[in-house]
Amino acid sequence: MLNKLNEQVRGYLEHAEDCARKAAAQPDGSDLKEDFLKLEKQWMSLAQSAQLNERSTDFTDEPKRTASEPIIPFLRAQAFDPETVEAMGKALVATCESLGLSVRKDAKTLLVAEKIIGLAQRGIKNPTALRDAAMKDFRSDPQPTNFGCDDRYRVFGLKGSLS
Repeated sequence: MLNKLNEQVRGYLEHAEDCARKAAAQPDGSDLKEDFLKLEKQWMSLAQSAQLNERSTDFTDEPKRTASEPIIPFLRAQAFDPETVEAMGKALVATCESLGLSVRKDAKTLLVAEKIIGLAQRGIKNPTALRDAAMKDFRSDPQPTNFGCDDRYRVFGLKGSLS
């Protein structure tokens, strides 16, 4: 889309330049010269508007980049399309929140990230589906825990209570 918009801006500027040349070829004070000068201004205004739109589109894409950021340190030069990276980033945040973890570069978060990356490599692209599939592996007992009373609740494959 960016190339298409750049081509549009270039086209608008070419039209403006063409109008300026045609205006210069007309005698001073003629109506035709004034019309070409007005057209030149309109083409320039259109080009500026398109450039502004391009910058605002870049700004509105910021949430996508922000959603992708949590997973990026864990990718280890693996290639994914931007939509999948965004889905994995959202899934990592949601899974860590469900497990009571903060998203940081530690061993537990690494396990969660690796699980989500593996699931994405197998074709799961939806953030909710990624989170749910990862949660299945990290919670062996889907029922509420019995904190401190027994070791039926396992997180990250470790037996013991959460305290």
